[in-house]
Amino acid sequence: MPLESLTEKSLKLQDAYKSTFIRFPEDGIIDLDIRIKQRFDVCLFNLNQFIPFMEGIVPPLTTSKFTIALIREGEGEKRIGDFVFPLQRNMLYFIPSRVVQSTIHRKLECEGYMLLFDIDFFLKTSVPKDSILNRKIFKNMTQPFVHLAEEEAQALSDIFESMLHTTAFSNREKDEMMAVKILELLIHCDQYFTRCGLIGQSSIYHPLIQKFNELLDREFKKQRSVQFYASSLNVHPNHLNFLLKTHIGMNAKQHINKKILSESKYLLSTSNFIIKEIANRVGFDDPNNFSTFFQKCTGMSPGSYRTTFNSPFR
Repeated sequence: MPLESLTEKSLKLQDAYKSTFIRFPEDGIIDLDIRIKQRFDVCLFNLNQFIPFMEGIVPPLTTSKFTIALIREGEGEKRIGDFVFPLQRNMLYFIPSRVVQSTIHRKLECEGYMLLFDIDFFLKTSVPKDSILNRKIFKNMTQPFVHLAEEEAQALSDIFESMLHTTAFSNREKDEMMAVKILELLIHCDQYFTRCGLIGQSSIYHPLIQKFNELLDREFKKQRSVQFYASSLNVHPNHLNFLLKTHIGMNAKQHINKKILSESKYLLSTSNFIIKEIANRVGFDDPNNFSTFFQKCTGMSPGSYRTTFNSPFR
């Protein structure tokens, strides 16, 4: 049986993406981990195929995968969490796990690459998982995108192209090569983002914080209590607050509120759901309580915030 190339895998997956986007627009923010049946740990899209196939629109979505993308040529708008920025030539962006994103390409002629990978992929390889998670790019990133010089963008393009041409190797060899290439990409990301001052004070990877973030992704719509998360992780709330403050610069309550607020902003700016429905989707039974929370965090009512956006997704 012939080995499936990375390109063949990506073509199958982009079919699944488009089908999911068509079938589940009512989700508001599509969780690919739930909606897509195909399971994968690494996938690389060539944007000159992916963007025209998607007709230039990638609606709001979230995934447990990490994303590294390089725009060699393109024009449009990208949103990653609270960041909204124009897509331009030689732009590199990085999307952490479970961060909401969306894309609008105003021109279908696009060149570049988009890599999605799962951290647990490295458990199958000789590249230590901690050597990946301890890269600076996974730490306190102050902005998820950076513009590259032509020679820097070309260097990354060469890495992506080498990843696309692994058909002749066994599955084990392909995994090893992919792991090394991903590490190489992350090292470049560290260099470029750090050079531009876009990574704050970093500290070593802490497994408890990873578990907290995974739990928060699952439970934030139902649980807003620091005590709940601390108890679930078998630690004292003070210890959880200390770790989060040390590693990411905010305590547990602030981190929980940030997650709720980010999801709320995305739904307000990209969906047609009424305020009551959005409140319910982020865990508020009473829309008045949601409005009070949102006003306190942003200084604006949910309705006022919504009027500042003219989104094609709505």
